[in-house]
Amino acid sequence: MKAKLLQLRDAIFRRRFLFLFLALLLPYLIHPLIATEVVGIAILDLAFSLVLIMGVFAVSDRKHLAVTALALVLLAQALTWTSHAVSNHLLILTGTAVNGLYLIYTAGLLLRHVIRSRAPTSNTIFAALCIYLLLGFIWAFVYSFLQDVDPGAFFFDQRLFNLNTEGKHLFSELYYFIYFSFTTLTTLGFGDIMPASPWSRMLVSMEAVLGQLYLVVMVTYLIGLHINERNAARNRPTGTSERSK
Repeated sequence: MKAKLLQLRDAIFRRRFLFLFLALLLPYLIHPLIATEVVGIAILDLAFSLVLIMGVFAVSDRKHLAVTALALVLLAQALTWTSHAVSNHLLILTGTAVNGLYLIYTAGLLLRHVIRSRAPTSNTIFAALCIYLLLGFIWAFVYSFLQDVDPGAFFFDQRLFNLNTEGKHLFSELYYFIYFSFTTLTTLGFGDIMPASPWSRMLVSMEAVLGQLYLVVMVTYLIGLHINERNAARNRPTGTSERSK
């Protein structure tokens, strides 16, 4: 029984980037299905909590990295759920910043994994996909932080968004910014949310450029890994035969 559990754990761990990828899709996919009121925000927070937990699992191949990630997650979760009970502006800002820092930390570790990979395995591909999705979430937190610091940093079309301007919690506007961040990352830009300050315009432009650069560089890198692996596979039998002579 214990051996089977260990095998199951190892099988799940080998596919940890796939599970993180699915977890990253969850908040974005369920957002249209629920109203962004108190209960809806709580459900979305639970979905995002799953993202944070899967992030810890994804970087748990080294103990010290996992401990750092877990500490950031616990702090982020404490700030997130406390912000629902206590409407404190500084608490909301701190929670937004800690969540963003954790996502940056996770994306950096995933990027290190991709760079150190010698072959484009399914794990490598899902890790690269997770980084792309994490970029969208990171910028969403950056936009949310900027909006809390400067409420006029973004213009929302009131005909499309029903925003609650009283008693804002950590994730009240964040999920609008997740939508905006991914439309910016993919350079769609529908115009329903627009940057209205120099800082927001700079950040939006930076995300759009970074999103395109990431796709180009990462696809090129993965293709290079595939070519190198194929060339190594062709040369391996020759090298083996030479050593045997």
